[in-house]
Amino acid sequence: MKKLLAILAMAALVATGAFAELSLGISGAQYYQEDANGNLPSLQQAWKDFQDGTGVYYGGFAEILGRHWGLGFAFNYDPEAGSYEYNTGQYAKFMSYDVNLNLSYHIFGATAFLDPFVEVGFGMTAFDYLNKDELNNDYLIAPYIDDDDPLFASSYATVGLGLGLNLKPIGVFFKANWCKEGNSPIKGTYDSDYPDYYLAGTEYYIPSWVVMPFRWTFGAKLILF
Repeated sequence: MKKLLAILAMAALVATGAFAELSLGISGAQYYQEDANGNLPSLQQAWKDFQDGTGVYYGGFAEILGRHWGLGFAFNYDPEAGSYEYNTGQYAKFMSYDVNLNLSYHIFGATAFLDPFVEVGFGMTAFDYLNKDELNNDYLIAPYIDDDDPLFASSYATVGLGLGLNLKPIGVFFKANWCKEGNSPIKGTYDSDYPDYYLAGTEYYIPSWVVMPFRWTFGAKLILF
């Protein structure tokens, strides 16, 4: 987890020198798979689900823009992925989330009024505690709470296309992404205070999490400069 985030941050920093503008925004992502007839949801159905708040992962993103190219980093999550009560009376709350990096090509220009674009990228979808800091205050539970790594996680690659409307400094967009789970499991590291002394500090494979094959995203952004 830490390595992936470090790679994403480094890529963004390196790209900053080659890109001219920065945008920040909010987004809602929805994940789907084919229905019984092998069909994926239409844009109309996804928009209705978005308006109803059905299955929406809320979050934000940052994008560094050039004349036609964009490099984006996004995080979306569902904070209501369940809960569990320990014997101590402490509640664990869970979340599902998706973090990803994408490279986009904007056909008419990254800040053009009519902005069709295509993108490729990679990311990680995961399931983890929402209230880790709170749980770490309970000395009975804390050794079993991994400080850095999620409970479940899977990597994926993605391709997508979308359409935006920009009237600087405001822009809105929607996009569709096809996602494919990666072949290699993600590694984590047991914390130094892990109860099993022999495992503390060693690496392990994080159990896989669900990668849905299709994603609709709706968003709005502020183009800063």
